[in-house]
Amino acid sequence: MISFFSKYRRIVFLITVSIFLVGVFVGLGAYVFTGDSMGAVADVGGEKIPYQSFLNQVNRAMNGFKDSNTEVNEALARTIKQEVFREMVIEELLSQQASDLGMRVPDFEVAVEVQNTEAFRENGAFSPRAYYQAVYNEFQMSPSEYEAWRKKARLASKFKQFVYTSVKVTPEEAAAYYMAKNKSLKGFEKERAKYTDEIARDKFANLANYLLRQLTTRQEIKSYLEQREQGR
Repeated sequence: MISFFSKYRRIVFLITVSIFLVGVFVGLGAYVFTGDSMGAVADVGGEKIPYQSFLNQVNRAMNGFKDSNTEVNEALARTIKQEVFREMVIEELLSQQASDLGMRVPDFEVAVEVQNTEAFRENGAFSPRAYYQAVYNEFQMSPSEYEAWRKKARLASKFKQFVYTSVKVTPEEAAAYYMAKNKSLKGFEKERAKYTDEIARDKFANLANYLLRQLTTRQEIKSYLEQREQGR
């Protein structure tokens, strides 16, 4: 398994990121595996994630591998499903937290995203026909379902941005970090921004993972994936 991840970790990461906003959170913790729940793949704090939506994301990821001439064997398919499931649960957790904090995504934000999506345009202009066809063919969703999904994704992204903007890096921290890496402060001013960004990203990852662990202790996460995969 370790050799498998070493071989495929870059392409798994790229496909995951192409579907979701970058998920920095790890260590989601244990899921409660329970019985049937009307076609859901998971229940996160009372909100159900449809199994069909899960399958759509898995199929898009697998098609991405096939388009890159990568064989999707059983081990890789299992990894893709695990990553898609994890990211969908995280997105639901974050959107719920954002909503609890009073964050909102106005309808116009989703409308702007839709109208600027290249797959929904013809001859340089937004096309309702292309929009309906692409949403149905690529996602097996109606426009209203697609827009609700995009609104939830944007809400989760707003929470990530909120967390990121709370991270602060002092000049002293940046200098100490540079010194540890380079053994002197020569050239520090020229690369201050780069090293400050590296520290900020590391702090963000640690803070985000801590917050996610807190969320998973407060929200019950039920997985129905095994039942769905067995056709029950």
